[in-house]
Amino acid sequence: MLPNDFYMQPTKTVAEQLLGKQLTRIWRGKKLSGIIVETEAYLGLKDKAAHAYGGRKTERTKAFYLPGGHSYIYLIYGMYHCFNVVCGDETRPEAVLIRAIQPTMDIENPTNGPGKLCRELKIAKPLNGLPLNAPPIFIEDIGINIHKCDIKRGPRIGIDYAQEARDWALRFWIRNNAFVSRN
Repeated sequence: MLPNDFYMQPTKTVAEQLLGKQLTRIWRGKKLSGIIVETEAYLGLKDKAAHAYGGRKTERTKAFYLPGGHSYIYLIYGMYHCFNVVCGDETRPEAVLIRAIQPTMDIENPTNGPGKLCRELKIAKPLNGLPLNAPPIFIEDIGINIHKCDIKRGPRIGIDYAQEARDWALRFWIRNNAFVSRN
């Protein structure tokens, strides 16, 4: 499992370094997992695309204010869950959205998008706010090292409402990976 201090790094660093790590969900005795191939960083207080922008605190954003290494899961469009990794301490509500994974165990359908990977890994609201260092959901280093030259960077997807923040290059993905949501 990744140590808690991993999640205390700057959020952009965490977003890059999560590439190549394995996300695992234990569900009904099965191990559902995949290699993280695409992420997006959300910079909390100053990021108009982040749910905690300007210090917003609601029932939905409560997990955003947990210490790094916890899950932040929310529903979009009333039907798709999104899985995020909280970064920093309680005063810095920042997170990394896991956008896509490359399946490794017991996954048969596409995982090239945040809603698709949550559906396949059975990730939903009951997992919101859980620590990510023990079952039922965790991230581990399995020895895959992604070279800097193989990491692409660009604007995040689906946040046109976020004014200037929509153009920030906070989306990271593994170059030429077939499981990325958009190359």
